[in-house]
Amino acid sequence: MMRLPRFRFVAPRTIDEAAAALAEAPSDTMLLAGGTDLLPNMKRRQQVPRTLVSLRHVDALHAIDNGDGLTIGAGMTLTGLVRSQLVRNSCAGLWQAAAQVATPHLRNMGTIGGNLCLDTRCTYYDQTYEWRQAIGFCMKKAGDICWVATSSPRCLAVSSTDTAPMFQALGARVRLVSTRGLRTIDVADLFANDGMQYLTRQPDEILTDVIVPGQRGRRSAYW
Repeated sequence: MMRLPRFRFVAPRTIDEAAAALAEAPSDTMLLAGGTDLLPNMKRRQQVPRTLVSLRHVDALHAIDNGDGLTIGAGMTLTGLVRSQLVRNSCAGLWQAAAQVATPHLRNMGTIGGNLCLDTRCTYYDQTYEWRQAIGFCMKKAGDICWVATSSPRCLAVSSTDTAPMFQALGARVRLVSTRGLRTIDVADLFANDGMQYLTRQPDEILTDVIVPGQRGRRSAYW
């Protein structure tokens, strides 16, 4: 049985409280939404934060607002998105993308924000601690070599998120909040072409919303 390492757990009720908790020690703190990616990673000792800041009880992150387009809270579960007739009618491609993620059990827990910020992975990285120790750790965690391509100067682990490419195609943007303020960027600009530093979100920032512009006159699909 793989067990979680010890950690401190914080459960804020507002975005401001969450941002303040994250700002205390951003390099040793991680955000917990559904936990479908982070908790298995912690069991494999790929990520070992000293503090987890849970976003489950931050009500502001769980809404879908309908205006000129959609504003989707990052805490909305994938199941919640799939069950939304509003999303299905206005952004069929996004509905299809969310419906194809993993299994119903994981969609019940996994969130939109978590799916966008999903850790990159590869055959060698996604193994138990003991397995990785036996072959020699890779550069993504504790080593200095990329086992996918041993001559590569950088990590080649890749993203497996289904919603990100669809959000990009829809021209969506994300809001990032920290104690330093708010910034809004295109979903396309959230990602970097690097298996280790794969997000441009700063360690003290919380992805709070995804803003999808109006799609009137456009149709979308995802496969």
